[in-house]
Amino acid sequence: MQKSYLKSLLGFLLVVPLLSCSVFYSSERPNVDFSKNIKNISLSYELIGWDDEADRRRISYILAALQSSGKFKSVRYYDPSNTDAHVQIILESSPRFKFFLGEASEPVSYLPERDPIRFGIYLINRFLAVSTFFVIPDIDRDDDYLVFRLTKKGKFEKEYRYAMESYRVFGWVSLLLMWADDSKEWKPILTEKVSEFLGDTTNEL
Repeated sequence: MQKSYLKSLLGFLLVVPLLSCSVFYSSERPNVDFSKNIKNISLSYELIGWDDEADRRRISYILAALQSSGKFKSVRYYDPSNTDAHVQIILESSPRFKFFLGEASEPVSYLPERDPIRFGIYLINRFLAVSTFFVIPDIDRDDDYLVFRLTKKGKFEKEYRYAMESYRVFGWVSLLLMWADDSKEWKPILTEKVSEFLGDTTNEL
């Protein structure tokens, strides 16, 4: 009976921190006013790298921001021959170091070759998190980039890259930090990225 109780308690201590995850966005959040540079042009888009369910939710915020910007008379999916401009919206994902919490997005052997120092820190963090029942939090860093690759009339114009670095914190600490969680802030964050992109393309769009 006592062993059964201890197993249940151990399972609880391991599962509860994994169910609680706080996300903290660390990149800059500039907001560019492009309202004075509105032009009545049509835009088509193409999506690359938006594979996960969470990514698909995020791309919906980007498309909504393009639609509501007032800069385009139409925004439609992949129709470069019938629109004034075409943009590839690309998510450049950082390697996902997932051993205990899921499947890695690429072969594990790639990870130490690409960034051995970061990989070593990652392994130490995972060991400490599990061995302390997540009192020491498990921290995953996502240093993704949002890329807009612009073409006009079939000719490549320019590529625009914007950092989207964030940290996901699993463990008991994340329960205490949920008040500062940025996971619900993706809509304004990505709207700001679109605003920055439209501001940077004043001369191209």
